[in-house]
This record gives sequence, C-alpha cells and structure tokens, in this order.
Amino acid sequence: MNTMMNRSTLASSVSVSLAVLALVPTARAGELFLLGLVPQAYADDCSEDGKVVVGYDPQSYWYWTRETGVVQLIGQTVSPGNGVGGQGCMSADGRTMSCSTLQDLDGLSKAEGTQYDIQTTKYHPLGNLGFHCDIERNSVWGMSNDAVHVVGLMQQAFCNAIAYYRNTQTGQLVNLGTLYFYKPSRANDVSDDGSTICGWNDDYVGWRQGAVWRRNTDGTYTQTNIAAGTIKMSEASCVSGNGQWVFGIGRSAYSGGTMWRWSVETGLQPVGTSPSTGNGYAVATNFDGSKVLCFYGIMGSSGSFMWTADNGYTSLATLAANAGVQIPDGWQLNLPLGMSDDGLTIVGTASGPQGTSPFVLDLRPTAQPCPADLDGDGQVGATDVATLLGQWGAFGGSADLDGNGEVASADLAIMLGAWGPCP
Repeated sequence: MNTMMNRSTLASSVSVSLAVLALVPTARAGELFLLGLVPQAYADDCSEDGKVVVGYDPQSYWYWTRETGVVQLIGQTVSPGNGVGGQGCMSADGRTMSCSTLQDLDGLSKAEGTQYDIQTTKYHPLGNLGFHCDIERNSVWGMSNDAVHVVGLMQQAFCNAIAYYRNTQTGQLVNLGTLYFYKPSRANDVSDDGSTICGWNDDYVGWRQGAVWRRNTDGTYTQTNIAAGTIKMSEASCVSGNGQWVFGIGRSAYSGGTMWRWSVETGLQPVGTSPSTGNGYAVATNFDGSKVLCFYGIMGSSGSFMWTADNGYTSLATLAANAGVQIPDGWQLNLPLGMSDDGLTIVGTASGPQGTSPFVLDLRPTAQPCPADLDGDGQVGATDVATLLGQWGAFGGSADLDGNGEVASADLAIMLGAWGPCP
C-alpha cells in the first residue's frame, strides 16, 4: 500500500490558517508548539521521549516531529467521526502508531483498527470478525508501550459492539464480553503486559459504567464493573503501565465529581480533593500511577491539571510557567489528552482567540545553546542550512527559528547571522 504524506500543514483543508506558534527556547526553557488552527483536530499521544506525537483531524490521522512538522496520512487513514471510532496511540519508541484504514472484505470496504509503522511506512490491519456496523468493523482505543497489546471496540452481528483484546505477536483475539446481556462494551486502555484492561460497559438503562478486565492464568479475562455501593462509576479511561491502578471519569454523586482510581488491593478511591468544579476526566497515567493527566468540566472548561502522588493537582498553566514557557495571550491548554511516561511532554488541544489547535508542551529544559545549531554539533554550518532547506515551507519544524510558523527566508537570515561556533 502506498503512503501519501502531506507536510504542508494541518490547516491545508481550511481557508483560514494559523501559523504554528513555537517559542524560541532560552537555555533553561521548555517549549510550546501550536500545530494549526483546525476544528476537531486532536493530539492524542506521544512517544516516551516526547519527540513523536500522534493525532487526527477530519481529514486523516497524522504524526508530528520537530524535524518533519505535521505528516498527514491523507488518502490512507480514516479519522474518527461519522460512524468510525478510535484514537491515536503511540509506542514508547515512537515507531508504531494506531489508526483506522479501509479494508476490503467480501466486496465491502470498511474501517478497521490498524497499526502504522512510521519507519517502514507500512500499514498492519489488526483483523476483524467479519461483521460491521455502518462503516466500521473495529477500532483501536488503547495500546501498550511496546505496541504488542491492543484493545478497543469491535462489531459483532447486528451492530452489537463489544470490547476486545488483540496480541499482535501471537495473533490472539479475545472477546472481552459484557456483564449486561447484549449491551455494548469497549476497552479504552491496557497495561504494558496486557494483564489489565479498562473501559466501559453499558447497562440496561444506558449508563456507561466503568469496567476492568483482569487476565487469568489460562489467558481468559474476568470483568469487574466499578461502583461505590449503588453508585455506578463512569467509564474507566486509563490504566497504569504496571497494571496496578485504573483511573476513571468522576461522577457528581461520588466525592463531588473528583476523578477516581481503583486497584485490587484498595478498591475504589477518589483521587485527592477536586481542584475545580465539574467532573474530572483522567486521560493518561504513567507506569506506576503516580502521575495522572486530567481535565475538569466538559472539554476542560474547568481547568487542566497534572495530579501527582506527592503534590496533588497542579494546573498545566503553572507547569508551563515553571518550565519557562509563555503561553500566548488568549490561549488555554484546556484539553490535554496524552503524555510521555515521565510527564514532561503533554499533548492535546488548546483553545484560543481564533479557534482550537493541537498542542505539544515540552517541559524539558532546552539543552541546545543556540537554536540555529539544528544538528547539535556545536556550530552553525552547512549541514544546518541543508536541514533548513529540507524543511522549507513546513510548519512546526525545528528550523522555524523566528517562531512565526513557517520555515522561510527570515529563518535562513537568522541562521546565517549565527554562522560559526555556538557561544
């Protein structure tokens, strides 16, 4: 299958484009990238080092690096919406991302959950049960860091959606089932070893209840639906890499809507004291569950936060300020969706005066002493110029030295002015 890559920008499909806002780093500052003014565009996940980001917009799935900018998989992937589910997941090494592609079966072309290898540009569909509902056969909602364990939603006969687990090495496919007969379920996330899976299960009155599946010694899974007495908890959204902790969306009837966590040892617990109004939405956690990325209120209307076991809730605005990152006037990092395991790269969708944009917030101190030294060899020279020319016209690349969103003549002038050894 041929791969179509579009480096022009996420905004190529709209009449109004927004220059990527990348703050030129100081020696100790982190960086913020706004990737383009596109409605319904989301950065979902990133690699362990934060250097490769996956997301989607109404056109396609895409990935982003500083060197390439946004690379859209137009004509090859099917983005969520209009009967297609799923979200972008990224392996720890930044090589494998999840997406959906159209696959033919018995003369019908339908969307299937797929892994895409960024290095080889090859697509690997995950297979299906032969059933579809509308345009979809299945979708990917969660993936382990090594890309071996994949979970999501698949269609059975008569549009009966069910949670599934797939092992990409052995080919094992497990129907995770439901505790409410003929009611749908979905798996949202999976631990690094595939032993713990979380998601939701609809009940008989349409309530989307948090669910956990734990693997038995024979390879089957046992489901537990999460409740506090008679209060059914909202869906479980993420699980720690070690499989110990499951986190989920808060419900106003339980601890004022604070997001919750659950483990076999402790049972159900609220995660600290709610930092804001509205329900809490846990979106990502690290290996041991000591860091949780979250937002409160619908689409982050009540704030976005990082919770840690040591410090409780800290707003993303405070994290950015502490890292020396200035958020542009009028912009809010209100909808975080994914993070690196160390919590130092956070991705999601920001809101600003002109609309919304996917964002990448890098809280790591910038080690490079001069921005024009693109190859990091300690001097600005011919190889740096070659890199800049290779990114000419791109958005979000490392060669956007003036931070105006486009690699062009102004950036070349900055580079030539810095020619020679770095200070």
